[in-house]
Amino acid sequence: MLHFNDSDLRFLVETVATDRRDYGHIISLVRDKDDLLEPMLQDPELIRRLFEEEQNLVRVSPYFLFTVLLLQVRRDLEETAYILEVDFKGKRIPVFEAQAVTDLLGRAVVRDYLADMLASFTRTNSGVIYWRERGAWHKRRFSDLDIDDMVDLAHIIDPEMRPALYKRIADIALFLSGIFPDHLTLFAASHQSRFAAKRTLKDYEQQGSRFFRVAAQETDQNRWRPAMQSLAEKFTLARWALNTLSDRYLKAQREHYFRSPNRDS
Repeated sequence: MLHFNDSDLRFLVETVATDRRDYGHIISLVRDKDDLLEPMLQDPELIRRLFEEEQNLVRVSPYFLFTVLLLQVRRDLEETAYILEVDFKGKRIPVFEAQAVTDLLGRAVVRDYLADMLASFTRTNSGVIYWRERGAWHKRRFSDLDIDDMVDLAHIIDPEMRPALYKRIADIALFLSGIFPDHLTLFAASHQSRFAAKRTLKDYEQQGSRFFRVAAQETDQNRWRPAMQSLAEKFTLARWALNTLSDRYLKAQREHYFRSPNRDS
C-alpha cells in the first residue's frame, strides 16, 4: 500500500485536481486508496512541477518523489526498445531490455519496494559497536552504506536481527549499482574495505541477488517478501531501471538527495 503523508497528498491533489479547490475533501477521499492514487501519480504534470521549483522538492517526502520518478521511468521505457546501461566507468551501453524493465516496474509491490528503498538512503547511519568474543572486548565502527560492514555486523548480532541486515546488504548492492554505477570504484577506494576494492559490477549483482533471496526466505515482513523474491530473480532489470532513473532525473542532483558514496564515512 502507498504510504504518503499529508504534505504529499496535498501536493498531489493541488497538481492534478486543478479544477477543484476543496483539496481537503479530495485528500480524505483518496487517502489510503491505491486504486485512486495510482492514476493521479501518473500525471506528467507532477514531474514538471516537482523540478520546476526547488522548493517543491522539500514539500514532498523522498518516498513520494521516488514513486513518481519510477512511474515516469516506466512511461519513458514504454516508448523505447532499449535502455542505456551505465557501467562503473560511466560508459553508456544500449541494452534491448526496455520491455522487461517496464514489466518489472509494472508490478506495484516491486515499485513500492524500490521507492521505499531509495528513500531509506536519503539518510544513512554510522556508529560504533562493542561486542565480547572469546573473552575479549572488540570495537568496530559501522556504516549502513557499506556492504562489508553490514556483512560483518550480521555475524555478530543475534540471529533474529539478521534478516533486516540481509535486506540492507541487498539494498546497498542495488542502490550503489543502480544509482551510482559510475562511482563504485571511488566508493571502494574511499572506504578501503577488505573486499570492496575487488568488487566488480557483476559481484554487486551476484551478492545482491543472493541476499535478496536469503532475506525473502527469512524475513517476517510479509509485505516485502514478494518484492524481494522478484528482485532476487531480476536484480539486473531492477539495476537498469535505477540506472535510467539516475541518468535521466537525478544525475545532476544525486548528492542533493543521497550521501555520495565517494565521501568518507
